[in-house]
Amino acid sequence: MIKLQTFLQKIGEGSRRKVGEMIISGKVKVNGKTIKEPWFLLSDKDIIEINNKKIYVREKINDIDNYVYYLLHKPIGYLSSLSDDRGRKTITDLIKGKIPEKVFHVGRLDYNTSGLMLLTNDGELANLLLHPKKKIYKTYKVLINKHIKNEDIEKLKNGVIIENYKTQPAKIEKIRKKGKYSEVIISIHEGKKRQVRLMFKVLGYNVLKLKRIKFGPWTVNEVPNPGDIKKIDNKDIKKLKDYLQMRTKKD
Repeated sequence: MIKLQTFLQKIGEGSRRKVGEMIISGKVKVNGKTIKEPWFLLSDKDIIEINNKKIYVREKINDIDNYVYYLLHKPIGYLSSLSDDRGRKTITDLIKGKIPEKVFHVGRLDYNTSGLMLLTNDGELANLLLHPKKKIYKTYKVLINKHIKNEDIEKLKNGVIIENYKTQPAKIEKIRKKGKYSEVIISIHEGKKRQVRLMFKVLGYNVLKLKRIKFGPWTVNEVPNPGDIKKIDNKDIKKLKDYLQMRTKKD
């Protein structure tokens, strides 16, 4: 037996607060009946429904205490999703036969972006890593079409307006001239869609290459070649979770 709120949090449907609000607002059904009590106890025979999506408790319950964690170096030309109705290559093509468990990606990289991704079946960790208050930085190597101006570097550090939204200040780790181009190492803790590309675009630069080289404590050096996969030790994950949960309590 497990509480509805706890179950939904652990399988990655959202933070504890978010799934609690979903339940209380009547957006969750169990066996066809709307349940508004977060403490409702589930059995393994129950079927949950959220936004017309069915979740079979029996299929998910065994995963809750058997979490796995993998790093993947995503090449250019693959979608972060597990399937695509247009027949394009996805990360499933990379992990098939190599990762036996059912996993999902934590954050995403677009089709033309390469680099580091985390794959897991641990919804709780995913929510901690992506929670805005945790400020988990992701670092990117960006090749742009011309030399970057000093004033634009300062704009990135202070935040720029993209799609009526001002970004949080970025960290500029390194800048290097490469012929007529610039290579910029930039770190951000947000995850808006195509954010890095848009940040440079509004300043008048075209991104020629984009690669994520770091995500939280992990670097792409652990999976140096496109398509490489590495399983992460659960002890390292426990240390990270303890750290993130301590930050949660402080918040």
